[in-house]
Amino acid sequence: MLGYFEQNIGVQGTGAVVAAPDQSTPGGSYYYHWERDGALTMLALQEISSTPPTEKMKAYSQWVIARQAEQDPNGIDVRTEPKYEIPSGAVYTGGWCRPQNDGPPLRATALMTFAQQLLASGEDDYVKSYLWTGNPSDEKKGGAIRDSLDYVVNGYSSDTCDLWEEVRSPDFFWNRVAMHRALLMGAKFAETMGDHDSASRYSGTAAIIASALPSHYNGNFIQEESNRQIDGAVIVALNLGLDGPSAPFASTSLEVASTVSVYNRAVCAEWAINKIDSSNGLPGVLYGRYPGDVYAGGNPWVLTTAALAQLLYRAAVDVAGGATVTADALNKWHDALNLPSEVTRSTAENTQALAAAFMTAGDGVLTRLHSHVVARGFHLDEQIDRNTGEQKSAKDLTWSYAEVLHAMVWRARASASLTQAVPALDVA
Repeated sequence: MLGYFEQNIGVQGTGAVVAAPDQSTPGGSYYYHWERDGALTMLALQEISSTPPTEKMKAYSQWVIARQAEQDPNGIDVRTEPKYEIPSGAVYTGGWCRPQNDGPPLRATALMTFAQQLLASGEDDYVKSYLWTGNPSDEKKGGAIRDSLDYVVNGYSSDTCDLWEEVRSPDFFWNRVAMHRALLMGAKFAETMGDHDSASRYSGTAAIIASALPSHYNGNFIQEESNRQIDGAVIVALNLGLDGPSAPFASTSLEVASTVSVYNRAVCAEWAINKIDSSNGLPGVLYGRYPGDVYAGGNPWVLTTAALAQLLYRAAVDVAGGATVTADALNKWHDALNLPSEVTRSTAENTQALAAAFMTAGDGVLTRLHSHVVARGFHLDEQIDRNTGEQKSAKDLTWSYAEVLHAMVWRARASASLTQAVPALDVA
């Protein structure tokens, strides 16, 4: 999978990330650099690599700098364009859902992660030349990182497209989490670079966004937006936010447990393949985008399923590290995951058993996913047919690889934190 993943990075010597090398999908060609997919890919690449992918990141950063310097042909801020042509880098001018204001914070997060590695290895000159320049009014607009973060300060409340590029709102959970993480990270990075004014602006805007995040919990689950409530984007967002310095919801919290519980029931009712897999003794569950999805027939997706596994592995790591799980949260996790009898409501203090239960719940999810991708030699496509369980839609979707590989990294961390395991869990 790592080999297939890396083939989609720096395609045609450009530094671009191709969303998928598939030019004939239900939605048309995926042979473009999507800002969102590209940033998440390069962030994941850094987090899963045993050695820093410095040259790949430098190529990506130069691609970003060139794109942010373009004049926008669609009459919007070029920093919020959804995608670009490969290899030319020209802004895509066809009809599309735009603007997309999650691109700037995701791009900044990937580049700040890179910049921190460069500073640690003594490559300050590259950072100061391209990523955080001294003068915001020069031709580099203050550098690729500051240019992206400055957009967020001014555009965080703008009307935008959702993660799936279908509906509009100024209040998507996914976008807010992406911005919140980037701004908090940006405030610390700006201080590192001696830019106290930017640090203050970033932390101030982050506080405003943070105040809106709790409202996405409606008392039953965390919703993406009031008109798109149950949405796999929330699961992906929770992982993104948990890597930030101040996560909006803890991995083991009542809010997250309630969300997983409600979402499990929704997806098992939505897609027959979940019931078929359970009847065949397969543990786990397959997630998709949202109930009622019709794109390519409306199916489970590889990336959202892997995101759920990652979230459960993160919970295992957090519990093993001493995170507190309240009685109410534990009750809800029992409901969400069919926890084994040894992890009872009266033994919440049994850290080892609870951490192992979270880990093996994640294993159950990846076990079910594995059963649907192994036949193609671990090529990962976009979707899994809701009835047959065969992969479909865009072939070799880069984001699918990013999410699965990232989940596996977190599984390794969870495994390292435990000394025992329990059988895989069926949550469907």
